[in-house]
Amino acid sequence: MVASPIPAPTGAPGALPDRWTLHAFSIVALCFAINMADGIDVTILSFIAPRIQDDWKIGADVMGNLFSAGLLGMAIGGMGIAPMADRFGRRRIILIALGLMSGGMLASGLVSQVVELLVLRVIVGAGIGTVLASMAALAAERAPAHHANLAVGIVQAGYPFAAVFTGLVVAQLLPIMDWQHILAGAGVLTLVLLPMAFRLLDEDVVARSGGVPAGNRVAALFQPAFRMRTLALWGAVFSGLMVLYFIVSWIPKLSIEAGLSETNGIYAGALYNLGAFVGTSAMSVLAVRVPLGRLVPIMLLGAGVAMLIFGSIEMSVAMTLFVAFLIGVLLQGGYNGVWPLAASVYPGEFRATGIGWAIGIGRSGAIIGPLLGGYLLAAQVSLPVLFASYCVPLLACSACVLAVSRFSRAKRH
Repeated sequence: MVASPIPAPTGAPGALPDRWTLHAFSIVALCFAINMADGIDVTILSFIAPRIQDDWKIGADVMGNLFSAGLLGMAIGGMGIAPMADRFGRRRIILIALGLMSGGMLASGLVSQVVELLVLRVIVGAGIGTVLASMAALAAERAPAHHANLAVGIVQAGYPFAAVFTGLVVAQLLPIMDWQHILAGAGVLTLVLLPMAFRLLDEDVVARSGGVPAGNRVAALFQPAFRMRTLALWGAVFSGLMVLYFIVSWIPKLSIEAGLSETNGIYAGALYNLGAFVGTSAMSVLAVRVPLGRLVPIMLLGAGVAMLIFGSIEMSVAMTLFVAFLIGVLLQGGYNGVWPLAASVYPGEFRATGIGWAIGIGRSGAIIGPLLGGYLLAAQVSLPVLFASYCVPLLACSACVLAVSRFSRAKRH
């Protein structure tokens, strides 16, 4: 398939196309679909977690290890595999990532021990961490210059969109199907994307030119022009993902702790992800007119207020579900604004490296978030204290986003 090449690096004349083409639209749509697969593969574990705990007689601390295993894999993929896209091209790396994801999920249908599932979650996570960086870079490079943030935001919306129907489907299937079969079914959905990606993705300029040597790409992140924004970006993704993955991993369990039934707890998780889709979509549209450096902190601070309400105030079932939805709108909608901001920080020749390393650093926070949450839940820490504790890194994320925006503006003037 012959298509227009990836544009020259940001900053060069004609760095990005000035209008949408059919190929650009197809690439963004494919990236959206792949991010949907990410949403399924990541969030499905939170929906079946109570059943896994019952079947294997494991506590919240062990379940937290399973959540964090996938996030460890994302760190490996983001820092170890994703940067290769800047040397060998997006196409090859995305195909490898999809193979890891689908293979790991299909094999998860055969597990009978915790250690087996833990290893497979690392493999699936490596695929997800790899593909996240490549998709963000690819969407930013193929979209028109004035719609780059919109394109990345649309791609990010695929994750919560898929997570919504994942929760709804799991709620219907779990009473009649083994959770292992549900994991294998998710693997089939991911596998379907492999031939689509093989067909639509073309070899890009990075692949044909041989790219930039790995050491030079990583060193470029700390050039004087990029050093402070790199550090601020790492702080934002670390603290933001610490909170985000605590909520994503434990929202059904937290809802049950707040008084909901198991089924309503799953619905709370689905509504959270519906809110995440609404919030991410709204952020994508607003980002065309409102600077992300202002929009993201406002949404994250609102999420902190909603989290405190969820953990501290006794509410009806309907109101609890609504607040779960609101947290999704503000938390994931706001945080997903970090990725279009990250895509705009680096030029094309090391954009995937910059995003990949940010994903890897962020996954350290994502590992700590649910792991710490599991230990706190096992220690029977009260919900008000639990949610108040996670508001601290949320404030740190807001401050770091403001810093990224400030340093980026300073270098342009």
